[in-house]
Amino acid sequence: MVKELLRKLSNAHGVSGSEGSVFAIIKKELRGHVDEIRDDPLGNLIAIRRGSKFSVMLAAHMDEIGLMVKYIDDKGFIRFVALGGWYGPTLYNQRVILHGTKGPCFGVIGGKPPHMMDEEERKKGVKIDDMFIDIGAANRQEAEVLGIDVGTPVTVDREFAELAHDRVTGKAFDNRAGSPC
Repeated sequence: MVKELLRKLSNAHGVSGSEGSVFAIIKKELRGHVDEIRDDPLGNLIAIRRGSKFSVMLAAHMDEIGLMVKYIDDKGFIRFVALGGWYGPTLYNQRVILHGTKGPCFGVIGGKPPHMMDEEERKKGVKIDDMFIDIGAANRQEAEVLGIDVGTPVTVDREFAELAHDRVTGKAFDNRAGSPC
């Protein structure tokens, strides 16, 4: 039961400002366990369970680190900004999901290929500012037809998986799993 809830929470997508799917899961899971559920204008979910002896507040965040489209060039390549604490080299060659107005659109993060880098560039690795997302569009107009525009949120295409010895891996565990991060 706990593992399945963690699977749902980890597989949901929600960068800062776009946490809707995570919000819906948490709200549904809390029903029947609390006396009151409400949200505020900032997008916070507030759940209250009344008691008589003492008060406890649990605070967590629903969002995950991600990316956001900042520009689409004439060749259809998407430039992005990082949302959260990314270590740049971990992004290179990752498959991502762009959460556009017409639904999810898959892409892959690319940059200058290693065989075209000089020795010094290979030592440094590709910087986030030099990376782009390729969704297969031939030009900016094709990307826009797919529902991708400036401001589109982007998440890493990663799913919850079970490891040996009853361990698991996934994304967005930092507070969706209840750790103090």
